Amino acid sequence: MRFPRIKPDVHSFYHCISRVVDGLFIFALHNGRSGPAEKLIAIMRAEEAFCGVRVLDYVIMSNHFHLICEVPDPRPLSQSEVLERIGALYGRRRVRGLKKQLARLAQQPGGLELCDKLLEPFRKRMNDISIFIKELKGRFAQWYNRHVGRYGALWAERFKSVLLQGGEAVAKIAAYIDLNPVRAGLCQDPKEYRYCGYAEALAKGTVAAMEGIRIILGLPQTTSPEQIAAEYRKHLFLRGAVGSQNNPPAFDQAKAQAVVEQEEGELSLQERLRCKIRYFTDGVILGSRDFVESHRQRLEQTIGYKRKSGPTPLKFFGPATLWVFRNLRVRRFG
Repeated sequence: MRFPRIKPDVHSFYHCISRVVDGLFIFALHNGRSGPAEKLIAIMRAEEAFCGVRVLDYVIMSNHFHLICEVPDPRPLSQSEVLERIGALYGRRRVRGLKKQLARLAQQPGGLELCDKLLEPFRKRMNDISIFIKELKGRFAQWYNRHVGRYGALWAERFKSVLLQGGEAVAKIAAYIDLNPVRAGLCQDPKEYRYCGYAEALAKGTVAAMEGIRIILGLPQTTSPEQIAAEYRKHLFLRGAVGSQNNPPAFDQAKAQAVVEQEEGELSLQERLRCKIRYFTDGVILGSRDFVESHRQRLEQTIGYKRKSGPTPLKFFGPATLWVFRNLRVRRFG
């Protein structure tokens, strides 16, 4: 008999783990990248926006993944909020169709109840850690099987979860999962591993990843991204210098001491730029504003590509001197 999953009906944190069937290395890196890992993250963020479960941190290894999730206190959602979440997962076309249905139902007797009934199946899928992980794994498995032409189950088992107390317990598990690639010999510094929350926060600067680290550390909302990154880096190296019965230290004491005491957790401009450089390809075109704009105009002329907004400045290392065609930042939903 399987032990029932512990799901309190209040604000809670979870460490979730799931493994690929037969230990298949479907997320293995090729030239430092993994298409399946990129897809899993994209689905994860879309499901996060729909479900309302926040992913504070994650790491995707070759045949498994770890997530630290926050499930907020349940609260009633307005019709507009539900539609916004549906749009984040299914797109604007689905929302337009639902709005038409809702408008028709609202004109009928008992219209309010009919509208609630239409949206109820969506509401039931929100704010639930089990549904969030089930849909994440299911959507990815469907994509992967189509992508590689395979059939059958992709995941080895139901996902494992540990209910975490906020504060120290969450912070320790976050350090553990971000240090996985270091202990596996995939990199010497967690910022070098593309598919973890820490690297996403540093390199892509996404609001979701940076906000996740802030919550993990329990820092005030007014804390700057630079302070958040420095504090978390010190936390990682302090935890990484301590071994356990099953895991040797990820760093020697000298390296940890240098990061914590000499560097105070801060990365140099060169190091921050090196973290970002891996993700510059996401911006499609990189250079001066005039350079990016000239190529945007060429795209418009040659293939009819139209984009309302112009080049986006990269501000992570001071006043804008480099620009990209496509914004590297993504907004947080929910």
